Amino acid sequence: MQLPESLHPWRQWLEWFAPDYLPLFADLLGRLNPLLGPLHGRQQGGVPEPDGLGDLQRRGPYERLLSSEWLLAEELPDEFLRRAVEGEHVFLAPQYRARQANRLMVVLFDAGPLQLGAARLVHLALLMLLARRARQAGAELRWGILQDATPTLHAFDSVAHLRQLLDAATWTVVNDGHWQAWRAFLADQPQRAGECWGVGLRLPRSPVAPFTHLVQVQRHLDGQRLSVELQAGSTRQVTLPIPDARLAVPLLKGQFEGEVVRSVLKGTVSRVSLTLPPVISITGKHIALRLLDEPGMVVIRLPASEQQLNLQVHHSFWNGARTPLAVTFMSRTVTAVLSDSDWLWFWNVRGLRPVDKPEREQLQLPPGTANWLPVAWLPSRQGGRLFVLDTQGHLAYWVAHSGKAPAPPEAGKTCYLADNVLGLSMVDPHWMGYVHNKAGHLYAYTVTVDGTTTCVGMLGDADGVTEVLFAANPLWRKHFGGCALGRVDNGRQSWKVVPAHSLQMDSEHIHLAPGWKGLGLVLQPGRRHYALVMMAPDKHSIGLWSQGQQQVLFTTTQPIARVSFCSLSGLVAVLTTARELLVYSVSGRTLVLQVMCNQLKDEHKERTDA
Repeated sequence: MQLPESLHPWRQWLEWFAPDYLPLFADLLGRLNPLLGPLHGRQQGGVPEPDGLGDLQRRGPYERLLSSEWLLAEELPDEFLRRAVEGEHVFLAPQYRARQANRLMVVLFDAGPLQLGAARLVHLALLMLLARRARQAGAELRWGILQDATPTLHAFDSVAHLRQLLDAATWTVVNDGHWQAWRAFLADQPQRAGECWGVGLRLPRSPVAPFTHLVQVQRHLDGQRLSVELQAGSTRQVTLPIPDARLAVPLLKGQFEGEVVRSVLKGTVSRVSLTLPPVISITGKHIALRLLDEPGMVVIRLPASEQQLNLQVHHSFWNGARTPLAVTFMSRTVTAVLSDSDWLWFWNVRGLRPVDKPEREQLQLPPGTANWLPVAWLPSRQGGRLFVLDTQGHLAYWVAHSGKAPAPPEAGKTCYLADNVLGLSMVDPHWMGYVHNKAGHLYAYTVTVDGTTTCVGMLGDADGVTEVLFAANPLWRKHFGGCALGRVDNGRQSWKVVPAHSLQMDSEHIHLAPGWKGLGLVLQPGRRHYALVMMAPDKHSIGLWSQGQQQVLFTTTQPIARVSFCSLSGLVAVLTTARELLVYSVSGRTLVLQVMCNQLKDEHKERTDA
């Protein structure tokens, strides 16, 4: 991002925002920065610490006398005594290092009703200003919320922390109990804060409040200006114009990257499991999640327009004695492969009856899985084919029979298509793709609704390849459409993007930074290059690698617990540890849905309260 020279000191933090927001922050940072004043907390203090040997000197304790002087005492004792009387002995002088007295900077924000609206933007700007101030002082910046029931200090090293600050808004006004709790908390910290900033309105300067700096933020009576007053020995004040609402409102909603977010929908979603990822329909119209308190799935219809106000939610349940292994959509109906001790059951799949559970050597079906098994459904007028890939690379399928024609010979039994399969995916609404390891080489295949299997290309050496990502697109109907082969070396993922042959492109090698994880592959508009969808190491961000550049698509306040990507619909669905579901369109750069999935049913509420 190109920044004006005046904004370079805050480049690290301003890169988190879309360019449209730069004028707003340029005004805020430029006006507030002179208000802060000189640094405190950098004074050297305490007892100096020894830091090796520094020099030679004529005075000192005899335990630091040079060894050559002691040799003189043995060989020429009279000379040794003479040198002692005359003060000519040479001693080693220690090097001392002065202690940094204060290496911690703390800022506590009032997130109550007196700081709603534009004052919260001042909070964001102050957090960035103090982060740079702490860096200049060689200190660590930690921030907290005055109204927190349990005082907690947070780091500030990602855009998620800015959203966390905004999300902390509360209707509770700061009271004496908050001051006392924070004062006791800071007194118990092993490291004393050199500067402690309080940001809000009506913050008292009293022995109870632990602040060295007070920043009072309040709106003028005319409603067109903000007054920011700093008290730190002396009092300084600056007046700020109210920011443009077209920029301020998205920022206050946490829309930092300039994405478009649909209006908040009314509705509740039952509590869902954090151990299994969301399931995305290939049409991009529905999301399904595993219910936590009941055996079944909750299906959410994604809003069709920004004018939609009510969230459409549907629940489907299966027999609680059966374990779900794989879940997918057949049009708008969520379906699953279920297992018990003797049978495989096909839930909500017309034309598929239960079959004997295959032996473990034929199909590895773990009784309790931490992830759904890869699955694909190919519909046809006669019924369709359901494919499942087990944990050992066995690709099995079952043929559904609608009853309108004679049953095919595969109906009513488990069939096997291939072994040593690394991955499968829907690559078109009526085509499935999979990659097969044959004699140490990888081959890509397509399967049609009638079961026709075609090898569409050799991808290269299989050595070290642990994962395959498919780029869904119409090219698969006739040829190979592109995929990425993943390897892991010392904890770092690398991907070889093998393009469609018809694009006449060279393969691309992508080496991700440590901790980044590839989620999916998309063929970008114009069909001239591929992009890799990724998740950040801190599990707070979803990013995109495209044409050698990396960008952040969106971030979450809480860590991501589970994530899914559907290449056909281009949707990313993440479920955070707070059970917040976020659905993002990669092609549209739009946050499609944001909803909490933590609604307890009445009987579970009673059980929780008991």
